Amino acid sequence: MTAPLATGATPAPVFSEKHVLCHVECADERSLVERMTKLLSGSVSMLDPAMAVEAVMEREAQAPSFLAPGVAMPHARIAGLERTLVAVATAAPGRHFDGFSGPGAPARLAVLVLAPSEAPAEYLKVAAAIARRLDEPGAIDRACALADAGQVVDFFQPGGGSLHGHVRAADLMSPPPAVLKETDSVKDAIDMIVRTGISSIPVVDKEGDIVGVASADDVLRACIPDYLLWMEDLSAFSNFEPFSTLMAKEGSTWIADITDDDEFASAQVDEPAIRVAEAMARRKSGTCYVLEGSRLVGVVTLPAFLKMVFRD
Repeated sequence: MTAPLATGATPAPVFSEKHVLCHVECADERSLVERMTKLLSGSVSMLDPAMAVEAVMEREAQAPSFLAPGVAMPHARIAGLERTLVAVATAAPGRHFDGFSGPGAPARLAVLVLAPSEAPAEYLKVAAAIARRLDEPGAIDRACALADAGQVVDFFQPGGGSLHGHVRAADLMSPPPAVLKETDSVKDAIDMIVRTGISSIPVVDKEGDIVGVASADDVLRACIPDYLLWMEDLSAFSNFEPFSTLMAKEGSTWIADITDDDEFASAQVDEPAIRVAEAMARRKSGTCYVLEGSRLVGVVTLPAFLKMVFRD
């Protein structure tokens, strides 16, 4: 039996019973990747197993790929591969895969993805589909308990892990690392910028709707009177005298008073990922805020975007 992971505008990745390993034990991460790659190479003549294993291990050495606590997703992009290949392995009951030690828990479920290097969206589609399937309460436990390859295929087929015809903003986003409330003060904003090293922080109202973005630039502009920007000779000022006014009242100045309320890049959760790129390019911004209506639900940074599109 061969089941599609999903339908969409492009040919969907598939895996079959012969690409599934149930309740296996492996000495280490490389051994498991070798076994899973061997399964895939038996179905695709153009795949060089040794080369594929090296590509996966090189990618994992850069940053181990975990889809969720307990779920490893080793992957690589392979030049010349005609379609995306997926293999699944579950650990033996009560065990985990040695070497796959990620955040939250060691891996009990591994999904190997080999994607064409010329099709960057394909890996992201697979990752998003499987993540949505495993996000259901108890889904990881149910998948790991399955003892039959056919049952594993059934678990991931349509009705569970369907792929969209495009990669969405939601598939690229991560939780906002820092958020300010519109009732916070400038002091709160400066403290958060200094503590996190994040130069632009979204500001939300009591419902979680984004109302603007407070940036280190905003703080700097609030400190320097406009007329100073037109002066060439600043010798009359010593040290940081122009900052003294804001320093004296930073605890009683609301962040809303200096927040930029319209100059930030944003995209809706279900919009295609290219909209994220367009929004950042149009605003010349390194951050795109992902919204559901007006509510802030995630953030995509330019370094993360480039990593997912060009390197993951």
